Amino acid sequence: MEDVKIIVLAGGRGTRLWPLSRENYPKQFIKLFNEHTLFQKTIIRALKITDAKNIFIVSSKNYEDLIKRDLQNISPQLINNVIFEPAGKNTLPAVLLCSYSLEKDDSILVLPSDHFIEGDENFKQDVEEGHKEVQKNKFVIFGIKPNKPETGYGYIKAVGKCNPYSVLEFIEKPDIIRARSYLKDKSFYWNSGIFMFKMENFIDAVKDFEKEIYREFKRGKKQFLNNFFNIKSQSIDYGIMEKIEKKNVSMIEASFNWSDLGSFESLYDFLSKKEKENIILGNGDYIAEDSLGNLVINNDKLVVTLGISDTVIVETDDALLIMKRENTQNLKDIVNKLSGAGRKEINFNKQGFRPWGEYTVLLEGPRYKIKKITVNPNSSLSLQMHHHRSEHWIVIKGTAKVTLNDEIYHVHENESIYIPKSTKHRLENPGKVPLEIIEVQNGEYLEEDDIIRFLDNYNRK
Repeated sequence: MEDVKIIVLAGGRGTRLWPLSRENYPKQFIKLFNEHTLFQKTIIRALKITDAKNIFIVSSKNYEDLIKRDLQNISPQLINNVIFEPAGKNTLPAVLLCSYSLEKDDSILVLPSDHFIEGDENFKQDVEEGHKEVQKNKFVIFGIKPNKPETGYGYIKAVGKCNPYSVLEFIEKPDIIRARSYLKDKSFYWNSGIFMFKMENFIDAVKDFEKEIYREFKRGKKQFLNNFFNIKSQSIDYGIMEKIEKKNVSMIEASFNWSDLGSFESLYDFLSKKEKENIILGNGDYIAEDSLGNLVINNDKLVVTLGISDTVIVETDDALLIMKRENTQNLKDIVNKLSGAGRKEINFNKQGFRPWGEYTVLLEGPRYKIKKITVNPNSSLSLQMHHHRSEHWIVIKGTAKVTLNDEIYHVHENESIYIPKSTKHRLENPGKVPLEIIEVQNGEYLEEDDIIRFLDNYNRK
């Protein structure tokens, strides 16, 4: 569909899956199921609908490295179509920011990048149905038939015999009593958060219902960006869909399987094939004795449960979460408390991901930090310098090409090299297998912002 432009929203923080998902590493960039992240799966799905030139990505600058990492193996040319928000302001301002790169008569498909969808061909067919409605100047929402009384989703009340359905009402997240009644009523659907519309109709709706945001938008892209921190945070649902005349809205009942994976409970429900099944994710071991209905996410350790049921256990390098599955919607309250207490585990974990590879912090203390660094084949770090730390690199796998000032060295397995403070240096992997090194840092300041880049393949500053 060449006349469909796709906006992929990739700026969500994903804290409802803490500690698996962190503010610096949200769920759309995590490989939950196979070799692809949710973000990559979204891009692959979008490429089945239209060409890369018609796909635009809106995200936070904080996720630039993660986005570039994920796009390199999927569609490198899309790196030029990434638009960075100065601050997260929800879906409406994000789409409005993207509109500066689009034409008013473009048909737009808005895709969250942190949802899980099965059935890409069915999804494409549903989008084609939605596109027909967009040509009639309709706003389109994709509805999901409920299979349980979910209190974490918004709902749509719709009528009709087949696609497209007429929308009667949008309902905010209900309590459990109302959710149970909605499950019995065949006219209620979950709101997927996937939208279609004409760009000019979207802008006109912003003008009608979000006048302050529209006033900033009309000042032009530069001024809009400059004042983005002060713009009202607003979703498309609340800002537009609940306010426009319902005769201008159509709903397509999804023929694809969908989950927003917005909680550990929804993750368990999506993965569970039968009632009371234990689900294990990750590379770690799990032994269950008299234990049913548990979700265990574990990459390293042996986890054993005895007489424990309907529980979520998430083990990471720096945090352990144990809670009843029924309490997963309340996890955000705990996350807020931890954030208010200044706990760094909310934002950061011991892993970092870059376009060239990744690193894991193995050990740290006053004036030292030890990392394991993996550099992808034919990839390199920037030519850089640190003012406050020296580094000692020991190669454990592959061959490292190291630049120190004007000299070049090749360092092999079980060999090492020392990088003094204030020395220009670069680490490269010229080989065909991943390069793995142990890095020992020493100095008075060891944070990631002590870096001056001189040359970078990924245009970072």
